[in-house]
Amino acid sequence: MQIFHQLEDFKDHKKPVILTIGNFDGVHLGHLAVLQRARTFARDNSQLTVLTFSNHPSEVLRPEQPVPLLCTLKHKIQLLQMHSLQALVLLPFTRYLANHSAASFIERVRQFIPFTHLILGHDATLGRDRQGNKSTMQQLALEWGFTVHYVDEYRYEGQPVSSTRIRGLIQQGELGQAETLLGRPYSIYSHVLPGLGKGKQIGFPTANLEVRGLCLPPFGVYAVEVRKDNQSFRGIANLGLAPTVREDRTPLLEVHLLSSHPDFYEEPIEVIFEGFIRPEKKFESLEDLRRQIKQDIEQVKNLEKPHSLLE
Repeated sequence: MQIFHQLEDFKDHKKPVILTIGNFDGVHLGHLAVLQRARTFARDNSQLTVLTFSNHPSEVLRPEQPVPLLCTLKHKIQLLQMHSLQALVLLPFTRYLANHSAASFIERVRQFIPFTHLILGHDATLGRDRQGNKSTMQQLALEWGFTVHYVDEYRYEGQPVSSTRIRGLIQQGELGQAETLLGRPYSIYSHVLPGLGKGKQIGFPTANLEVRGLCLPPFGVYAVEVRKDNQSFRGIANLGLAPTVREDRTPLLEVHLLSSHPDFYEEPIEVIFEGFIRPEKKFESLEDLRRQIKQDIEQVKNLEKPHSLLE
């Protein structure tokens, strides 16, 4: 899969392009339905291409209250890469872009990506003030010689599948239901950051992942699986503020692996949440924390159901 960071870089005009445009936050079952529909138009000599954004539009349109993301940018790229795309166009969403009308945005896209088919989700709107609704897009398609197709709303057991609904489930701790709608276990994929060394000091070194801006389940201790390349490791993680050892009020995911492992420092890893152990709490001393971690680890070792529901 080729990745382009600006429209001008897309220069392969020899193959017809099947294009879909959207946020694709979480790359959930609804998004996969859009990709599957796009794939039905693809032929051996065509390019299935996704145009999405490196930041969520809410960061520009509502900076005081941006949408909590279902996955990091690196995770979104990885998930899209798994679905047979030939090209990914990854644009920064800016105020300049937000001010484009639907017509001017599509005209600019077609200047560099001469697509023959445009596949959109059932509720997709493009351009300033959401002007690019279904009737507008159909008129543009008629005038400019491409076809536009809207994918029916994807439903599971009669209920719509959407990023908004999945965010609510994750925030409520309903990770089993979120997994069903995501089509994969809920996980966080990010780089390992340097820590304070307090975990190592008490005998439980951790790999630390920044989670700022992400949609998170309730703070607490979780059984986790850590994946790196083709390797998998069992672990225990604290999601939250770690109030016993930290004064920073920024949430952090701290993962301790139960077996020997390579050094993950500054490497991306995927942390899959398998079961809830207990809520986060502040301990009176590091020794109290050490005793509790030992108990938590024993509970993780005895956990039988992978991806168990948060209770």
